[in-house]
Amino acid sequence: MAADRSTDIAQTFRDINRTRRDIYKKYQDFSRELKKSSSLDDKVQHLILLSNAIISQCDMCIALHVQGAATSGATKDEIIDAAWLAVAMGGSPKMMYLRYVYDEIAAIFDEDE
Repeated sequence: MAADRSTDIAQTFRDINRTRRDIYKKYQDFSRELKKSSSLDDKVQHLILLSNAIISQCDMCIALHVQGAATSGATKDEIIDAAWLAVAMGGSPKMMYLRYVYDEIAAIFDEDE
């Protein structure tokens, strides 16, 4: 994960835990239950969440879900295809968020090559 977003994400979670741990814990429980009871595997879930992150214009979410998709076995092409589905739904403003996808792909996959 790109270092600056990784640091931002970690700090955000620390701040949330410090200020409203009770609510965040309930949110985490809800998210875990969705994941556990889903008929979709981890890879597909992360690819869908990546598309939603782009639609929502959340660069930190994009970073998390590119990483999650890759960890779950998604290829570069699958990640890029999921990202382009968001562009198809959201138009050219969402295309600008592909920058975060490409940054994460470079950090994850290009170091393996």
